[in-house]
Amino acid sequence: DRVKILTWDGSGLVLYYKRIEGQFTWPPIKEGVIPLSHAQLSVLLDGSDWKRVPMRVVDQPARAG
Repeated sequence: DRVKILTWDGSGLVLYYKRIEGQFTWPPIKEGVIPLSHAQLSVLLDGSDWKRVPMRVVDQPARAG
């Protein structure tokens, strides 16, 4: 019923701690990492089904500048 999440937001590390009431569906862990989009994380912390939010695939730039 509790979750602690350590994530990188692009400018630093963020620690989320939340106590969730009701059902909680945990995402699968792969190699110690759970890849979630910002929208999926928000839905997960609301206690809703995070699987209903699609993951957006964004290509990384080949080079900067």
